[in-house]
Amino acid sequence: MQFDWPTPDQIIYRISRLRRLVAFAVAIPVTILLLGSLIDPSFIDPDRATMAAIAVALLVSGHVALFPNASLETLSLSIAVTLLVIAAPGIKALSLLAPPAYANAALIMLVILSVLALGAMMAVMQLGFGLLMMAGPVLRLRLRGTVDVPCSSDVARSQFALQPSARRGRILTGVTDKNGFFDVAIIAPQIADPETPSQPMVVRLAAKIIEQSAHEQQTMLVLPNGAVTVTSERFTATAGGCRVEITELPGDFTLGMHLMFWLTDQQMDNLTETADQITGALGRANGQAHGVSFLAVAGAILSPRQPVADRAE
Repeated sequence: MQFDWPTPDQIIYRISRLRRLVAFAVAIPVTILLLGSLIDPSFIDPDRATMAAIAVALLVSGHVALFPNASLETLSLSIAVTLLVIAAPGIKALSLLAPPAYANAALIMLVILSVLALGAMMAVMQLGFGLLMMAGPVLRLRLRGTVDVPCSSDVARSQFALQPSARRGRILTGVTDKNGFFDVAIIAPQIADPETPSQPMVVRLAAKIIEQSAHEQQTMLVLPNGAVTVTSERFTATAGGCRVEITELPGDFTLGMHLMFWLTDQQMDNLTETADQITGALGRANGQAHGVSFLAVAGAILSPRQPVADRAE
């Protein structure tokens, strides 16, 4: 999957949209560093703790700007870098155990090994966070979002609410069957198709309009795993256009999934994607961004693959 450099507008949007994720990813290591320096200066020097905290904040912000769909990796990065900062004095002290003529070479080797260990820690912690996010019972909590768009209520409803036999951005719907259901196909550019890694994943589900009026629509979504999600959309005319209010009741969200959905402000990102399509603005939403991660880029650099002649077929 191709990595795309973000534009200045996309950088600003990603950091502001993922502000909760950034704050959470920064708060834990910064708290550890600063409290450790205050309680025991021998643990870490206060000046170094302050500089490390600033560096972690900048690193996390840069990570979400470049890799907006690698949220679990962002959390893993902040913790792994904090552990590396704490271990830095020990790494330097260990290099001094080598003969003086080889001290600098030993330090370089230890730094390289530490960076490799950093990547391994990130991969392990990312896997652990993923398992924790999926663990636990399903919690049926409502998700809400509101956005104002400069268009009529009819235009807003045609773009935000699912309709049969229509195409909207990266969403394609089929015809209605005798039971009122219609197929929905959603292109997920952040996820590669396992069978065709060069192509994005296409998520398929079934939808049925439960209730529909000029200013409101309720839709039932049946996910591939059999879970049912109900979406309610209200369209209210305003002086500048239309206010769209969406309420969703997901049928397969665990506590960890709800937390990650909130940290990434996913509901508003979905609304922003459609709002940008209506206004014709350049796509900013993370839902349209690539799904490349830092570890994937590092792996491609450290272990490049030879091109295959028929890979594009």
